Parts: sequence; structure tokens; C-alpha cells
Amino acid sequence: MRRVTASAPGKLFVTGEYAVLAGAPALLAAVDRRALVHIALEPGAGALEAESLAEGTRRVIHDPEREPLGGGDAGAVLAALRIVRAAMPSLAAMRAQVVVDTRTFLADGEKLGLGRSAATVTAAVAAFLAGVGRHDRGEILEAALAAHALFQDGRGSGADVAAAARGGVLEFRRDGARVAVTTRALPRGLHLLVGWSGEGGATDPMLRRFAAGTGEPRSLRELSAVAERAAAAVERGDGAALLDAVASTADLLARLGDEVGIPIVTPALARLVAAARRVGAAAKPSGAGGGDCGIALATSEAQADAVRAAWRAEGIVPLSVAIAAEGVCHEVHDELAREVSLG
Repeated sequence: MRRVTASAPGKLFVTGEYAVLAGAPALLAAVDRRALVHIALEPGAGALEAESLAEGTRRVIHDPEREPLGGGDAGAVLAALRIVRAAMPSLAAMRAQVVVDTRTFLADGEKLGLGRSAATVTAAVAAFLAGVGRHDRGEILEAALAAHALFQDGRGSGADVAAAARGGVLEFRRDGARVAVTTRALPRGLHLLVGWSGEGGATDPMLRRFAAGTGEPRSLRELSAVAERAAAAVERGDGAALLDAVASTADLLARLGDEVGIPIVTPALARLVAAARRVGAAAKPSGAGGGDCGIALATSEAQADAVRAAWRAEGIVPLSVAIAAEGVCHEVHDELAREVSLG
């Protein structure tokens, strides 16, 4: 039996939500909330058994190629398995037992909006590939992008997958099927803060309703222009320009929601933004919106403390989250090899 443990970080959008779907750059930071995937592989009929500690569920999938994907952690793992099996047919002759732990992505059972599904898919892909002796990070990213697209029915940019695979701060662009990922760093002197609205937001329905719209909203063009400015600001280390882009993004996301009829900036997220602005910080929702979390960029520790206090006064929960330098990682434990080595 071969056992593999893999983990991948979550993410925050700094700028580029929705605009990234139109080819603009997105800036993301990987965060130190990690999805853990434990896989045991042994010869068998190719069935998949997936247990989710966060959901308290266990799903047995007798035919991974034919059964519906479904949602949740088990659906993410099944999507990963299908993509890896297509490239590595030897997995079809293996039985997989999987335990997924994504509890750090939840608070009181509600999602925080830190990229749980992308982190789970990426960790699962890495674990399955490692199980058949494949460890290349480029291959992991490519397979994870395909698996997450399968899981999301083709919606989403894949930027959160890139953050899960690469870690750190990065710029992500998509041109059709091609993606470009560039390592970046936040300008010196800026402090990245995360606040939770207290409400979980479902990403997939938001993306579905956005995709169903007709024509290109004017605010999307403006969001794309701001995303370009933000990417250029980070490339040259211009903190003031990035702060301006973050503030503009918040306003434009609210306008985009009004134009296309989706609640991107909820009342709680609006309070998050307003509270940070009152103490001089720049803030915006992070991700598809409709709930979940937002970010603020402060220029000093004192201002960061003021943001947290202002958030608490508005019922926003400051999260203990830091940028994760390390992307997806894994360990392989071959029980047969260990038994032989022990004599």
C-alpha cells in the first residue's frame, strides 16, 4: 500500500475579480489555511472512498468515471482523480481511500471564502500524481487547473488554483486555454488584513449568473483597467498606486453587481470596506462576493490595529491569516518498502 499526504494553501484575491475572466490580470496571495488530503492506494477495482472531516460525510464511488461528480470535498477529489487517471491509466487498477480535512476553511460551519475547493483539488491532484511517482509542479498545476474546471463546469479562471499550486503572491492571466503565472510581492510597508463578513457566499451560483449576462458591463471594462494598474503597481513596488487600485476595485465591484443583478457586495461587505476606510486603509471584497471575506491594506501596524478594531465594531471578524510562501506539497509513505527495509 502506498500512502500520500498532500496539502495546498487557500487564497485571497487582492485585485482582479471578474476582470480576470475577461483577460485582465489578477493579483492573489496564497494564505496559510491549508487543505489536507490523505490518500491510501492499493491494488483493487478502482473504486474511490472519500471522507470529509469538515462535512462529516463519507462517500463510496464504485465507478469514478461514470458517477456524477457532486459537490463538496468528495466531488473535488473525484474531479482530481478523473483528470489524473486520464493521464495515468495505471490508477484505474488502484483502489483509493481518501480523507480530506478542510476545517480551517470554515467558521461555525460557514465558508470563509479562502479558496477551499481549489486548494482541495490541487492537493488531491498532487497526491494522486505522487501516488504513481509523478512530482513535477508544472504537471500538478496543469492537472489541477483541468480538474477544477471540471469541478466548476468550466466556470472560474483558475487563478485560485495557481495560488494553491505556487504559493506566495502572484499575478495570474488567462488567454483562452493558456495561463501565465508570475511571482510577485506586495510593495514594502503594506500589511494585508482579512475580515470575515459572518456570511458564507456560494461562488458557483455567482459565477453562473455572471456568465448568463448579455453584453459586457461598462464596469467590467473599468475593472479590467484597474486590474492592469494594480498589476503594474505591484511590479514596480508602488504601494500608493496599489492602495488606489484596491479602493477603486471595491467601488467597481459594487457597480458591477448592480449592473448584472448579482449581490457581489453585500451589506456586511460594504460595512467591512467602509470601516477600513474610516481609519485610512484601502479595502475591498475578496473573491466572487455574495458574502465570505474581504481584505484591507494598511500602511502601518497601528493602522492595521485600527482596522481590526473598526471591523469588530461592525460585526466583522478579523481572521488570523498570513501569506503562505509554500504552495502545494506532499509526502509519500510506501509501506511495502518500509517493511522490506526493516528486514
